[in-house]
Amino acid sequence: MKDFLIRHFGSTRILSLVPFGCLLLVGFVGYLDYVSGFENSMLLFYLAPIAIATWYCGVRWGGLIAFLSVVAGVISDVAGGIPQLRTWNLACEFAAYLVFVFLLARWHELLAKMQSRVDERTAALRQELATRRRLEKEISVVAEQERERLGRELHDSLCQHLVGTGLLAQAVAVQTDELDPNIGKKAHKVANLVDKGVELSREIARGLLSFELDTDLLDALNGLARSITYERKIECRFESGTDIPISREVANHLYWIAREAAINSAKHARGTRILIRLDRSGTGLRLTVTDDGSGLNDADRSNSGIGMKVMRHRAHLTGGLLTISSNIPRGTLICCEVPIVSGDERFGG
Repeated sequence: MKDFLIRHFGSTRILSLVPFGCLLLVGFVGYLDYVSGFENSMLLFYLAPIAIATWYCGVRWGGLIAFLSVVAGVISDVAGGIPQLRTWNLACEFAAYLVFVFLLARWHELLAKMQSRVDERTAALRQELATRRRLEKEISVVAEQERERLGRELHDSLCQHLVGTGLLAQAVAVQTDELDPNIGKKAHKVANLVDKGVELSREIARGLLSFELDTDLLDALNGLARSITYERKIECRFESGTDIPISREVANHLYWIAREAAINSAKHARGTRILIRLDRSGTGLRLTVTDDGSGLNDADRSNSGIGMKVMRHRAHLTGGLLTISSNIPRGTLICCEVPIVSGDERFGG
């Protein structure tokens, strides 16, 4: 009640009306006591102004209103024609009011302490959650940097080394084929295995690197769709509106969510079409990846796969929400909605 008055009237001065209201309430109860006659006691009705004064103004005001309640009762009884006033009864009445004031004030104090502890623990919990979220973002940044470093190492070192090894193996295979066709055939197989190792290493490196995000998120998602169409031999399209502002960090997470979802659809859904779409959604963004494949299985519904957990974790780091549901009439719909925070570094539109 006190917070309500302060919030709506803008000042604690309004609380000065509480004692005045209690005085009016005491007078009203006293009038009812006079009207009802001294035969009917209004003892309990005086507790209302006493309780209000004690709860909102403290023990002193509660005691004062209790004393005035006794006085109002005496005046109403005298005016109503009571034959005799008994001092002992008045003293007991006043003592009962004081006990009530003390117990109510104690209860109010305990509630205030409890609320204070709840507020302190809530503030500590919020601070802990903020710290945890900040650490998660820092870990995510470090993980991204480490992944890109590994991708560059694979692309610049291991792939180049394997290419050189493959060329040497081809040369040895050609020379060996002239001397002994049987050994030459095996040498050609070794050279082919080295070439496949080069292709596998490059694919892993592409999965670790995201050079496209150095330019624009929309271009990166468009390039992702073309890459899946070319490599997976399945139709994959990207659609989006224009002028979508987003921070670089969120753009990076959305790209990898879209990539994981699209590649999972291409590998496991056994569909013919994949659609990646990025649009505005109120004050945020909505990324959707849909396919016309076989739909959700039990493992997908339980979200037990590593890919699903990674996507959900990335959505959590952006402050968004990832949902996985069945697409109508067939297939799977993966949707990630993230808020756009004002003041973010503009990137991706």
